[in-house]
Amino acid sequence: MIARIAGLAVSTLLLAAPALAAWPEKPIRVVVPFAAGGTSDQMGRVFARAIEENKFLPQPVNIFNVTGHYSVGSRQIKDAAPDGHSFLLVHIALMGGEASGVMDFGFRDFKGVATTGDFCLTPVVKNDSPYKSLKELLDAAKAAPNTIPFGVNIAAINHLVALQIQQTTPGATFRYVQVGGGAENFRSLIGGHTQATVLSSAELVNFRGDGQLRPLGYTGPQRHPGLPDIPTLKELGYDVDFCVANWWFAPKATPQPIVDAFAEVLRKAQATPYVQKELADRLFAPVFLSGADLDKSLADTWRRIEPIGKMATSK
Repeated sequence: MIARIAGLAVSTLLLAAPALAAWPEKPIRVVVPFAAGGTSDQMGRVFARAIEENKFLPQPVNIFNVTGHYSVGSRQIKDAAPDGHSFLLVHIALMGGEASGVMDFGFRDFKGVATTGDFCLTPVVKNDSPYKSLKELLDAAKAAPNTIPFGVNIAAINHLVALQIQQTTPGATFRYVQVGGGAENFRSLIGGHTQATVLSSAELVNFRGDGQLRPLGYTGPQRHPGLPDIPTLKELGYDVDFCVANWWFAPKATPQPIVDAFAEVLRKAQATPYVQKELADRLFAPVFLSGADLDKSLADTWRRIEPIGKMATSK
């Protein structure tokens, strides 16, 4: 029996060898289904630079932003050739879209590659907004339901968090406006088209420098050392704890040896001092998962996100 298992293992390696020997044959395309400047875009470019500078691959990793609804870019990778040259970098928007019915596919239509870091979020308004606190914003949404335009990407992170926040105050209802990811929502907010939105910690750090934003709270379990002035939502009396991960996916039929090889490249990139500093500067936790650990994390996250995503169907 042992000899048979050993033989199978050798055969598997021999079968995998040709695929890996030629991979990658051309530049790798990573689709970020959001505009440039958002969380996923920032992380994708950090990892691409680390891979290139450290020569972890003989071909470059190129980031492609696909704007519009995140389902568009996600579908491009779902339907891409499974040859190891196309990947998706996304977050729980993929699950929110599936749970809400906004998309007719989901994370199980891909092959998971890795988790690289996770992050928490912050509801924000403009610095000159009449709403000085989250309580004032929610009270206004209760006093005049469905009148405060709240910028979101329907069924994505900012929408899911906003729905959870809204649920803490019975009768409060925001008027959700489809805007897009963090970069697009920042522009919409500053331009006066919306009155509130939710940004990731990385987006807040990226856009806060000019003093135009007023953070109203932090969705992490405790204050982040990099944002010591922003209280958690739980400190403020709202039972909301919401942090998410960056996920790399491949088309479903991508050979497992190539998926494993790219996961190892991402692991090596994340371990570099450059990426570690970039993660810290953007307030990311340096989590890394692949293989069975990633599969379990995805399944656990789906169980948590599915009921929230269903709330986005009619809100």
